[in-house]
Amino acid sequence: MLISPHSSAQDFLRWLDSQPGTDQASTARVLLLAAHPDDETIGASALLSRVQDVTVAFLTDGAPHDPGLRSTLCNGTRESYAAMRAKEAACALDLVGIGSPRIQFLGGTDQESIFEVPRLLESLIDLVRDFQPPFVVTHPYEGGHPDHDTAALIAQLCVHLAEQRGLQIPALLEMTSYHARQGKRVIGEFLPNTGTIPELILGLSPKERATKAQMLRCYISQQAVLSDFPVEPERLRVAPGYDLSVPPHEGTLWYECLNWPITGARWRETAMEALEHYRHLSCH
Repeated sequence: MLISPHSSAQDFLRWLDSQPGTDQASTARVLLLAAHPDDETIGASALLSRVQDVTVAFLTDGAPHDPGLRSTLCNGTRESYAAMRAKEAACALDLVGIGSPRIQFLGGTDQESIFEVPRLLESLIDLVRDFQPPFVVTHPYEGGHPDHDTAALIAQLCVHLAEQRGLQIPALLEMTSYHARQGKRVIGEFLPNTGTIPELILGLSPKERATKAQMLRCYISQQAVLSDFPVEPERLRVAPGYDLSVPPHEGTLWYECLNWPITGARWRETAMEALEHYRHLSCH
């Protein structure tokens, strides 16, 4: 099955599931928007292995301002920690043939990207204009990490602005992240309340499992966290529509369980301000 810029998102998912050969893979073009270095490996390593023409854009540099939220393996400045995470990303992505020209950092700050939406959105729109991807893959809105949710918001806004500005409108797909369920962290599954949307469950080949394990080992600063993450399966789906004015699920969000600085209510308030701003612009 040949994937072209005119193929549907469901066609693309079926093609991924068929594990096509290299010649077929050359016609697919994907922009993967990951909140932090390592999210792309956790959620979409199979995609990265099976598709040749992928650009990975990191919403943030993975380096919070609060030293207490950084890896204990980095005792330097926030900038040095960001540089460490960028180096780790380059190591991981090199294993699937993605070099520095196809690795972009949009410039957000870990844990604070919701307050940087206008600048990050314009950077993403510029990338969509230049790369013209038929497919954008990012995080779902699930309350696992505020930056994951901001990636979902910005991807949604990007599709809207692409249409407004006469650009190619990419299809929006999602990879799994993590979220809270009954006070515990659930990894590698979508929230069950959107379970009516078909999802592709990708088992990895022995070679892909070995590659993913190598990629994960590149993220030395994140080993304490990544040790809990399963290698497979990986799940992808077409992104549903979200009502960002309400919590993604009942109860405490995962990042609220961790007592991080931002609350779900504050995130939603800021997200709705951004949505209203761009909705207002589109009416003029």
